[in-house]
Amino acid sequence: MKILFYRIDEVAQLLHVSKQTLYNHINHNKRSVNKHPLPPFIRVNGRLLFSVNEFEAWVKAQPRH
Repeated sequence: MKILFYRIDEVAQLLHVSKQTLYNHINHNKRSVNKHPLPPFIRVNGRLLFSVNEFEAWVKAQPRH
């Protein structure tokens, strides 16, 4: 069975950040004009889910330094 969504802990691990950092960025983006770049996500029953396909596309679209 193919995985369709990542959970926030999996995304945090893939991005080498803590879950709290992701939560902080999401909350910051709600309140601020200056947004942190975040992969697209949906909320389902209070959980944040990240589509595997959209996450991979988002990572490829990020600028390289």
